[in-house]
Amino acid sequence: MHTQTTAPAGVVLKPVRLNFAQFCLWCGDRWCQSPKCVDLHDQSVWQLCSECDGSQVGGCPCAGGLMEVPAPSSRVAQLLAEAQNTQPAPKPVGRPELVCYGSDADDLLYVWELR
Repeated sequence: MHTQTTAPAGVVLKPVRLNFAQFCLWCGDRWCQSPKCVDLHDQSVWQLCSECDGSQVGGCPCAGGLMEVPAPSSRVAQLLAEAQNTQPAPKPVGRPELVCYGSDADDLLYVWELR
């Protein structure tokens, strides 16, 4: 028996490939066992529907409150990989430190430097 549950935060959301009536999300056939449909479903990426926010209200075309995220083309994926490889290493970011090197007690003169 198939069940559908709500995933906790941080868990990848994906609708079931066969709905409760056993119709395939990809080809529409009942009791589909096609390796192509199984592979398509395994490789698909989903997110919460931006139109109905997952409520499925108002005739939204989403699948169980989720919409498939379009996969980037192979050229886009290649460019993203190249950009990640050619980016310079990030420089450490922090607050500058204000340091006192000493004071002249008679004149109340303090020497400060930003590091």
